Amino acid sequence: MALILSFNGKTPRIAKSAFVAPTAVIVGDVEIGENASVWFGAVIRGDHPENNIVVGAGTSVQENAVVHVGRSGPTLIGENVTVGHGAKFESCSIGDRTIIGMNAVILKDVTIGSECVIAANSVILEGTEIRDRSVVAGVPGTLRKAVAGSSAQWMRDGGQHYVHLSRAYLAEGIGTEAMICELCGGLVLERHCKIVCQVCGYQRDYSDP
Repeated sequence: MALILSFNGKTPRIAKSAFVAPTAVIVGDVEIGENASVWFGAVIRGDHPENNIVVGAGTSVQENAVVHVGRSGPTLIGENVTVGHGAKFESCSIGDRTIIGMNAVILKDVTIGSECVIAANSVILEGTEIRDRSVVAGVPGTLRKAVAGSSAQWMRDGGQHYVHLSRAYLAEGIGTEAMICELCGGLVLERHCKIVCQVCGYQRDYSDP
């Protein structure tokens, strides 16, 4: 099962419709939106005392990606973003429907617009600002062209693939939707044959109705 941990008094807030795969790790001040998906081996670590991580609705954080946050600001990922396998970043902003390619590295204080493509293995340097519908590639990442035509339409629709795929995994009994406390609405985790609310501390056995 996934490892979902409170840290420094803050507990991940995961929409009930979100999919979290076994072996994913989510820690601390993290918000995950409706129909988002966090895949095998991904780590989302919100352990800064002031800045948080937000993963927007419909966004997929794929295998072995690492999303962190530091002192320079929050990490904000928009809606229907695709975060490719092995991507790594912290304290940056990523616009809606953007694709972050496999093993891309995004350094702090970067702002990426909506419907962009950050190519695989690119490195985006600190403080870079990338306009909407840009294709960026290389080390360091540089503008190559604008997204247009059928590519733009594909990007608008592409995030839905992982929404549908996560539903298929759930139907197979793989992964879990977030469990919500019946008393306070906080996140409920499985602990030693009990479910335990990470917010109010309410507990009950699995066997209880």
